[in-house]
Amino acid sequence: MAADDHLLAARLDVHDVIVGVALDQDARDWASLAGRFDANAIYDHPRGRLEGADAIVERARAALAPLDACQHLIGSVLVTVDDDTATAISYFQAQHVRAVAPGGPLYTIAGTYRDRLARRDGLWLITHRAQSYAWRDGNPAVIIR
Repeated sequence: MAADDHLLAARLDVHDVIVGVALDQDARDWASLAGRFDANAIYDHPRGRLEGADAIVERARAALAPLDACQHLIGSVLVTVDDDTATAISYFQAQHVRAVAPGGPLYTIAGTYRDRLARRDGLWLITHRAQSYAWRDGNPAVIIR
């Protein structure tokens, strides 16, 4: 395979990791979600910092398991690969539904993920994720924390 083909394959693999996180969250597939993060990954989000894949998955589980439905949409993904490391910037829109939430059943969060990844044993893993919000709409009581 030519160097350009390897680069393109790596970019697609990184893209699939980013999208896979969203799909795993919506499917509540916690084992698959954990497998997309390095064991020592760091996740900086608007409410603080998480350290380790287990803590990242537990935060997702606590926020999403009580919901009736959720959908995380990923778009405008820009991936840069440098050998066995990569960075990715992507937009997200996360819709959360809980029918019994006082004040309304829907809460939407939109923003940006800035990810750093490393290739370990042929697999791309997120080593650092920074999440920022651009806007939010709806009823924040939908999310139980």
